[in-house]
Amino acid sequence: MVLITPDEGPSGLTTSVTSLERQLSDMRADLEALQDRIRAGEFEDLKNPSRAISDIRQWLRIAIEAEAQIERRQKEQKGIVHEWALDFDTARTSIGSRLDRLRRARSAGRVP
Repeated sequence: MVLITPDEGPSGLTTSVTSLERQLSDMRADLEALQDRIRAGEFEDLKNPSRAISDIRQWLRIAIEAEAQIERRQKEQKGIVHEWALDFDTARTSIGSRLDRLRRARSAGRVP
């Protein structure tokens, strides 16, 4: 019989997702700072400041959606579905102890 085990260390996809998270965070901070500078009037030579702010909002929305997708993927990897997950080890222990109590109770009148 052949035992197949997962590779040790982060996979290429995990490394890429980590890098993407960092880039999204940086991009969001940069876009918010740019939006504040435009609102403060620091870009007088900008032809259409409202259009620039609209574009920034769109990019922020895209960044937030990408972050939400990454978070959903991480939850799925951890086994979390609909905001909760089952801890099978705890469940197994709990069920085992209940079965032990039932076995003891069944033979309470007899000598074990």
